[in-house]
Amino acid sequence: MDSELIVKHKLLNVFQSAALLIILAALMTYIAWAIAGEFLAWIAFALVLFLYFSNPVITPQFILKMYSARPIGIHEAQPIHQLVQAIAQRAGLKHVPKLFYIPSRVINAFALGSSDDSIVAISDGVLRKLNLEELAAILAHEITHVKNNDIRVMTFADIAGRITKILSLLGQILIFVNLPLILFTNMQLNWIPLLIMVFAPLVSDFIQLGLSRVREYDADLGSAILLGDARPLASALAKMEYYKHNILGGLFVPIQKIPEPSLLRTHPPTEERIRRLLEFGKTAHLEPLSQRINLYQDELPVHTLTRRVHNPRRRFTGFWY
Repeated sequence: MDSELIVKHKLLNVFQSAALLIILAALMTYIAWAIAGEFLAWIAFALVLFLYFSNPVITPQFILKMYSARPIGIHEAQPIHQLVQAIAQRAGLKHVPKLFYIPSRVINAFALGSSDDSIVAISDGVLRKLNLEELAAILAHEITHVKNNDIRVMTFADIAGRITKILSLLGQILIFVNLPLILFTNMQLNWIPLLIMVFAPLVSDFIQLGLSRVREYDADLGSAILLGDARPLASALAKMEYYKHNILGGLFVPIQKIPEPSLLRTHPPTEERIRRLLEFGKTAHLEPLSQRINLYQDELPVHTLTRRVHNPRRRFTGFWY
């Protein structure tokens, strides 16, 4: 993949993310205006700016505790720590992300925190099912999220979406309280703001889903650039999809793939992500990481972690792992 194609995809992702964030902020501000006029609209606009620049986030330790995660010591997985350090250096991060282990058979990984203090958590399923090259691709994907401040962007979108839903509910309650006055007087009711308030929660959910997809595509591209090759991530995604359906299939009889509505996917369809990655192929942007680190070492164990995993199920926290 040449530099021109890289720039094209990055600009497209940035434009789509910015457009979705602006629409979400405008929706929240408009509902505030519809409820109480210009004064509340300015307050909502100021709140949008405050939320974005103050970056209020749930502490990573809180999330890690929900997943029963624990730190991975260097002595337990030295090759993986070397990978994280090499990828973080390539990404230009000043601080190397900390590694955490999730005791679950589900193949999962995620990033938390900011570029100054970040965490990458990987599940037991990732460590057991993926080879070192595929694991490097997953780590590069998560480190790209850290580099791009995706955690901050998605946290802002989530909080703005929640405020939009609260304002929407408040507006509908006010209309319901004033319903007798509307019905028995000549008061004119503007239906456009009412309809926007009714559908605003659904629209904000779709905006957040769309934003999540864009950020995932961008992280896929970042993984390809950092590794110098898009194929390892494509292979890892194919394995993750295969094992995910096998785990789900073991819970249901007869075994079959459970369809998921495309509009409700937080991540893009795996098939589309793989198609894009294979289209990228090898990148000429950076020297392949495999030339600096041996990603095909079979003679040494990648880790010595003791396997104590949970069976996949829905937890009381709402997480499935």
